[in-house]
Amino acid sequence: MQRLILWTVTLAAFTLVAPTAFAAKPKKSAEERFAKLDANGDKKLSKEEFVGKKTDEAKTKAEKRFAKLDKDKDDSLSFEEFNVTPKKKDK
Repeated sequence: MQRLILWTVTLAAFTLVAPTAFAAKPKKSAEERFAKLDANGDKKLSKEEFVGKKTDEAKTKAEKRFAKLDKDKDDSLSFEEFNVTPKKKDK
């Protein structure tokens, strides 16, 4: 009987805690992501700010993405350049 009560209490506690413990974090807005990357607060992202601490393949991908997003080729990204929706690739 005590085991049954212990299991019931444990299950009830898990049921109450699990939804909050495993809930997905809300996605940050584009403005929040941009502001977090903009280390010096100049309202534009340098390549260094955009790439950050990425290394190896991730760094190479970020540098290519930066070059693609930098439409006016001024070596920085405005919020408008940063905030584009990537086109889906045709399969």
